[in-house]
Amino acid sequence: MDLIKKIKKFPFVLAPMAGYTDYPFRILAREYGASLVFTEMVSVYSVIHHREKVSKILYFTKKEKPIGVQLFGNNSLLFYEAAKICVSLGFDLIDINFGCPANKVVRTKAGAYLHKDLKAVEETIKNTVKGAGKIPVSIKMRSGWDDNNKNFLDMAKIAEQNGVKIITLHPRTRLQMFKGKSNWEHIKKLKEHSKLFIIGNGDVTDRESAYKMLNETSCDAVMIGRAAIGNPFIFKEIKDKSYSPTFNEKINIAIKHLKLLYKFKGKRGIMEMRKYYSKYIKSIKDASEIRKKLVIEDDVEKITGMLKELKNN
Repeated sequence: MDLIKKIKKFPFVLAPMAGYTDYPFRILAREYGASLVFTEMVSVYSVIHHREKVSKILYFTKKEKPIGVQLFGNNSLLFYEAAKICVSLGFDLIDINFGCPANKVVRTKAGAYLHKDLKAVEETIKNTVKGAGKIPVSIKMRSGWDDNNKNFLDMAKIAEQNGVKIITLHPRTRLQMFKGKSNWEHIKKLKEHSKLFIIGNGDVTDRESAYKMLNETSCDAVMIGRAAIGNPFIFKEIKDKSYSPTFNEKINIAIKHLKLLYKFKGKRGIMEMRKYYSKYIKSIKDASEIRKKLVIEDDVEKITGMLKELKNN
């Protein structure tokens, strides 16, 4: 499969993250080397019935390809139509979210809740694969619901039997949320038991831990999530051991990120940029005080000027 060949060349991909992996974020991740990027998760119902409402989530450019769209929902029948729509939009991969632990998602019997209903998992996969046609389908899952119900191998078997090509495992249970350590032994075990392309995810924070996951688990690729927030440089750091971004480079990318968000979302983009400032400027003195000044400003040119001034300090 062409997509898998592309990932194998540099097996480090950007995770889908709600509230983060929009068009501006993905552009930066691709520029710094991520071999695959994903949209934020989007509900199959919205894809079918409220396309205009989720148009920003589904928007992408050729520069971002290959790109996957991540779907979630509690009605397996809707995945067929949603997958067809996503194929028509030009996505390279359809990913099913079986891993989101957020209460608002689990309450609707979607995301990680489906670890409790493997029949629904099977029907969801079948409908998605059917709707996707020639476009590959992947799933992202957890180790299980809780310590007494770790069914990732059962879910992987269902995926393999029904046409899924790629599995991403975040080896924590739903009840763990993001607490404690992820259990990389589960990724290793999954790789030993499955013939599919396996992507590991969880607690990768830098170059060292990225390669450690590859080597210790024998997974085919590594997915990086929270460590890439305000830090697209991580992909280049993984690729080039000698590379380390200068503070000025970080500021230049922060400005680029701000302008991309403003162009894409207007004033809302300026507000959304506020969650990134602490990441971009954390290495300098008085970063906390500087961030406080940045987040109360809502004029893009003034913020740009404030950021540029930091380069001279």
